[in-house]
Amino acid sequence: MSQQQAGFASWLIADPLEFARRGERLAGAVEISALSRLRAELVDTQGSVQVEVVGSEVGDDRFLLVSIEAKPRVECQRCLAPLALDLALDVRFLLVPLGQPMPDDELEDDSFDPIHAERNLDVLALVEDELLLALPISPRHEVCETPQPRERDDSASPFAALANLRGAGKKV
Repeated sequence: MSQQQAGFASWLIADPLEFARRGERLAGAVEISALSRLRAELVDTQGSVQVEVVGSEVGDDRFLLVSIEAKPRVECQRCLAPLALDLALDVRFLLVPLGQPMPDDELEDDSFDPIHAERNLDVLALVEDELLLALPISPRHEVCETPQPRERDDSASPFAALANLRGAGKKV
């Protein structure tokens, strides 16, 4: 069974375990401006995020594979100009039924992240978390010019007026 949805309410999965068991699919786009925590880290909110969620079952385990593609724009820490990142993420989540502890032995396996399979699972919150984790701590262009000091115009300096006053009172 497949679903193609793009509305805000459609990004909730009512029963994630059943979604995964049936191998359902949810796909669509969401505007970057709809992701408030991510928006705060960007220079603008242009563009959208392409999201695809596919449920699967492997033995007794149920998974969500979340694929994310986005081109958020951050500020280069070297030249302070906008920098477009090209993010393509594939994240696999192990769905742990509510009331069951997170599996400690699987935590060594970094091919998936365990999450509780709560009702009305907010896919946008998962997507936003993954995008925030993918942002570089100090984004920089591969090559960019370092900022150059501006040409000095001493006449525009507030101290230039003081220098003129001081010069006017000099004795010859």
